[in-house]
Amino acid sequence: MTEEQKWAFELDGYILLPGLLGGQAAADATPAALAEHPDLLAAIDQLAGGEIPLWYRAAYDGTEGKEQKFHTTKFVLDRPSRRLTEEGQWANDLTVDEQRRLGYDMTSRPDQVCVWGLRALWAVGDSCVVVCPASHKSNVQPPPSMARAEELGATERVQLSAGDCLLAVATTLVGAAAAGGSLQEFIFCDDSRYPGRADADGHGASAVASWLDELTPERRALVAGPPRGFGHDGEPLSNEQQLAPSLLSVNTRPDAPNHEEVWFWDIRGYLVLHDVMDSEWVAQCNAALDSPFAEANRRPVELSNSVVGEYPDYDGCSQLIAPAQGTRCTEERVSQTWTHPSPFSDGFRRMIDNPIVNARLKWMIDPGFSMTTCYTIVSRDGAAGQHLHGGWFYGAGHTYSFRNGQPRTEQVNIGWLLQDVETATGDGGLMLVPGSHKARLPLPRPRQTSCELPQAKHMQGVAGTVIMYTGTTTHGVRSWRNPDHERRFTNTKAGPNIRRPER
Repeated sequence: MTEEQKWAFELDGYILLPGLLGGQAAADATPAALAEHPDLLAAIDQLAGGEIPLWYRAAYDGTEGKEQKFHTTKFVLDRPSRRLTEEGQWANDLTVDEQRRLGYDMTSRPDQVCVWGLRALWAVGDSCVVVCPASHKSNVQPPPSMARAEELGATERVQLSAGDCLLAVATTLVGAAAAGGSLQEFIFCDDSRYPGRADADGHGASAVASWLDELTPERRALVAGPPRGFGHDGEPLSNEQQLAPSLLSVNTRPDAPNHEEVWFWDIRGYLVLHDVMDSEWVAQCNAALDSPFAEANRRPVELSNSVVGEYPDYDGCSQLIAPAQGTRCTEERVSQTWTHPSPFSDGFRRMIDNPIVNARLKWMIDPGFSMTTCYTIVSRDGAAGQHLHGGWFYGAGHTYSFRNGQPRTEQVNIGWLLQDVETATGDGGLMLVPGSHKARLPLPRPRQTSCELPQAKHMQGVAGTVIMYTGTTTHGVRSWRNPDHERRFTNTKAGPNIRRPER
């Protein structure tokens, strides 16, 4: 496994292992042979195995006087394998017990991937799998149906040839795109997770499990589940109560956040809002940027040799972010756009209290948020972009969290598109790495070439679209390549109510 594969597995919650078996060999192999395939077991060990400090694992075996400082992760087959024959449905068991028993370890170390369970999907014939990247770290349950998740743009379709294997964290949402039984599923679990748990295959020591059977239902709810925990009425929580965060289950006001939006924001780290600005508002802002006042206040952004290499060769720099050959053309900015005199600033000041955006900021940050800055990027044809940055790469740490059923972050970036952005016309613009707001590993490539990673998503949209993303979602900018019009992109930012914009 390469560093890029390990990074992608931690980020997206799955990885494709192509060609582990030939097509005919996969069709003829028995389930036992597929479960014990040495290349699959080696991949599991490299991606999720190793020794982990004991306080990250429920691995104490009860031996008196024994010091257990480290736990060696060992994955065993958790249940009999099966063929995925249902089309268009998540294969995951979404009960609370399975989410917690087989999910991603949210307290994992930043230098190692820590998961409880893994799902291997062998293609015994040509197949297509629907995957929801980054869903292994979801805090919001239940997820939308597969069809709805695809409509929201939260899924990817992965084509498998016979003999390929898709390896995923057990809680990463996956499912067969088409029926036919060409996928053989195997679920592996860390053998220390709920030790002694008996299953249909007879795994686990019944002598250890028997003490759980002796407990009252109330005690079992606190130890083994399901269900787990108690509500305010003293009754064990139902599966639905445990899966619904308080933000969504308790808040019944008309302005309560949309469940699907919170789910998408939590797993992807960004949100796209269409038609926030009407054509008149967009025209107002563009007219201001066409004015002599704006032209006089445009300032170029300096290029850094560490980003684009030594001029004029740009040695080692990806052409996705480099300026046009033979130039040092950079993006330009009009700083603090809303602080300038009227009428130039009128359209930009409307961005301060837009009800569509601010309704989201209330649950993304806190009702006590404040707007902290506003600047407008104006990039001419040939202008350079920016390397991927944010989150780990900025040294900002993991400021995204989920507390009391509500997401929390220290900064939300709000991008307002004042011109259409399309890849087909050669446009550049904003790039995001979905799910990176929860990433535990640094980018596997240098800054100059990290934009070429397949996980870097070019954000397209029509004028009037707003893209909101956490400050720790890794992001960058493609160089602008459109002779017909400039890139015009206003960036406002919001954070907790701890500071005010400079006067």
